[in-house]
Amino acid sequence: MTEDIGSLEARIAAFDGPISRWQAARERAFTAKFNPKEGNLSTLMARLPPAAAAAAGVGPGPEEEVFALLDEICDAYVRADARRCALVRAVIHQHEVRRLLGEYVGHCARLLEKGGRPQWLDRALAGASIEDQRVDYRDWLMSLGDVYVAARTAGIDPSPALKRIGALSNAEGHRATPTPTSAALSGFEQSAYFATSILPRLR
Repeated sequence: MTEDIGSLEARIAAFDGPISRWQAARERAFTAKFNPKEGNLSTLMARLPPAAAAAAGVGPGPEEEVFALLDEICDAYVRADARRCALVRAVIHQHEVRRLLGEYVGHCARLLEKGGRPQWLDRALAGASIEDQRVDYRDWLMSLGDVYVAARTAGIDPSPALKRIGALSNAEGHRATPTPTSAALSGFEQSAYFATSILPRLR
């Protein structure tokens, strides 16, 4: 049975506070080691690794619980119709869970490459569909490329899943991206990025 959208939103909203506090702690730790207002470019670049380590040292926060919820959401997403998927995207983008979608897609790609279960491909692509290129479409494309290569490494043809989940995705463009997510997923293998950046990794 499909979960009522109001009940789903309540479960998603429960993570707003924990994610906000965790992200704020990570940002404070990073900034304490990396002050962009002081030093030249080489000095700033040298500060990046310790600053990133300081942020990581804050700990995983609610990531494990959020990823478990996203597993559930993405499993239902790939079985839903386009209307339901649009509702799910709208709800998630109103809450802090959206901030972890990029990390979730990367997490799924790593597990896909290690274990080869097609479920991780579906989850990764569903996460990318939900994220909808809202942060940076270039980072989104790179992440999608990692998912594609992980699938091929695991011996899985990602083409059918790209088209299937592309059909569930946002078909309307928005200011953050030149290509709607539906077309970007369905046509990924025909894109210039695929030709220049992904094909060489498959040879």
